[in-house]
Amino acid sequence: MTNQPTLDATTSTGATTDATTDNPTSGMTGTSASSSGPTTTSATTTDTTTTTATTGPLTDSDSDTAVATDTTGPNCQCQPGETQGCDPGGLLTCKDDCSGFEPVPCPNGQSCVGDQCTSKLCNPGQVVCEGLDAEKTCNAQGDGFEAPVACGATQECSLGGCTELCELIKSDPSSVGCVFRGNKMQNFAEEPTAIAVGNVSKTKTATVAMYFYSGGAEQMVAGPVQVPPGQSAKFDLTMPPQPGTGSILRVDSTFKVVSDVPVVAYQHSPIEAEAHNDSSMLLPDHAQQKNYIIAAFTPSLGAGEPSYFNVIGVEDGTVVTWTPPVSTLAGGGVPAVAANQTGMITVGDYDLLQVSGGASDVSGTIVTLSKPGWVVGAVQCVNIPANVTYCDHIEEQMIPIEYWGLKYVGAHAPKRGSEDYWWRVYASEDNTTITTEPLQPGFPVTLNKGKFHQFSTQSSFIFTGDKPFLPVQYLEGQDGGAGTGDPASYQMVPVEQFLDRYVFVTGIGYNPNFVQVVRDVGAPDVLVDGVVVSGYYTVGDYEVADWKIGEGTHLAESEGPFGIYQVGYTAVTSYAYPGGLRLKVINPQ
Repeated sequence: MTNQPTLDATTSTGATTDATTDNPTSGMTGTSASSSGPTTTSATTTDTTTTTATTGPLTDSDSDTAVATDTTGPNCQCQPGETQGCDPGGLLTCKDDCSGFEPVPCPNGQSCVGDQCTSKLCNPGQVVCEGLDAEKTCNAQGDGFEAPVACGATQECSLGGCTELCELIKSDPSSVGCVFRGNKMQNFAEEPTAIAVGNVSKTKTATVAMYFYSGGAEQMVAGPVQVPPGQSAKFDLTMPPQPGTGSILRVDSTFKVVSDVPVVAYQHSPIEAEAHNDSSMLLPDHAQQKNYIIAAFTPSLGAGEPSYFNVIGVEDGTVVTWTPPVSTLAGGGVPAVAANQTGMITVGDYDLLQVSGGASDVSGTIVTLSKPGWVVGAVQCVNIPANVTYCDHIEEQMIPIEYWGLKYVGAHAPKRGSEDYWWRVYASEDNTTITTEPLQPGFPVTLNKGKFHQFSTQSSFIFTGDKPFLPVQYLEGQDGGAGTGDPASYQMVPVEQFLDRYVFVTGIGYNPNFVQVVRDVGAPDVLVDGVVVSGYYTVGDYEVADWKIGEGTHLAESEGPFGIYQVGYTAVTSYAYPGGLRLKVINPQ
């Protein structure tokens, strides 16, 4: 969209005439030879009017006697008030003594064009957009624009000129970004974690590479690869080995994925269907925050399959503090911390901190950073519920407390069989009251910061709270009645944070895969890969559709905001993650 310059309503049409005078001059011709003739009496009270030979206009003064100036003498070069084009200083105007021209600045908001002062079309040097792909500059006279100049391959015209897309997205943060972090998660088996990126642009090709810090410098370890619009790429995190089941601080042991145009990113651990998968939506560096509450789950297989959380440093000198509801383990440079006490450690860029609860559930741990950073909650392998086989790895990069909302659609995962759907709802502040419609077991409930309420249901419903909170859904093991799939966890997205366009990437080897679409009742159509989604069911004022998709990269878009979740099932494993969200600060800390 072209930005039009604002025109100043003030204009000038020539010399100003002073209407206030004691001596009317309309009858004077300037031809009297002397002042010795008879005196003329004004219709109003006046003193004597004296005239001299002149061919120009008379000049008023503060006295009651007007004396005309002779402009016919040999020193006169022009008529006072006469104009003669433009000068850098303004409109060239004949001096009152007729001795020549001098520049007279134009009134405020006007510029000299041709032979007059006029309102500017634009301010000289001003840059404006010409559509989305070019900019143009106001010429030196301010009466027009120079020819448009195309923006660069990684730019778009916005905010008054061509701007790098990776900077532009920071003005309206979301899960779309240009720099993402990832790490090899502690899983049931030693297998590579993968980061998948999807290009959300309609026209720009993304150049993406992955980096690791070693030998005292940042090293490119994969790419660069070209990712066309609406397509994806995968990066395998094959080293170093998994961090183990205990607590540890590992310096320079994580990964950074960098794109030159905005993309989305998801971490799959691993990406190919095994008996212990899960996935996580990743948030970009520019949208990370400092305040988190960990959502994990109660370990069902003891300390050998621990509950834990990870922190990745995004900046050097980041102080991490954590206050767990249970004791966390010492190890690898990390201190032991008793329940409800606070631990502290400093991490740097690319560092990995893992804090393990062993056989205890670290859910509800309050994590605070001195600088923005990356935080994930996980369990190495867990049965949900405890008596239902099989176990699966679960993980979620935690959505910062700053982005939690007041209303969520609690849509259960796409149906597999007769399973129950397990939920935990976490509070961001003391005395947070949360309820559901229709009512679910244990609601309404009032929670303090970091505390959670766990329940199971076979329904979909609406969550509301009087303070920001976070619901997390946990998939049940297949032997609980699902018949396929296994545990996975995924955070809900507040309705305040819905987007209108998503690119997302399925895991590999799952059948079926779903995208779950959530929108307002009667909202604009949602298209997935160009096909209108149908088959909605109603939940309160919202509609939910479990839309089956094939393996690979997909595009969901609409003319209005909506939410998506991506879920995949196959024998003894599954994965789930929110497809993205706007990152508006709803809950300042």
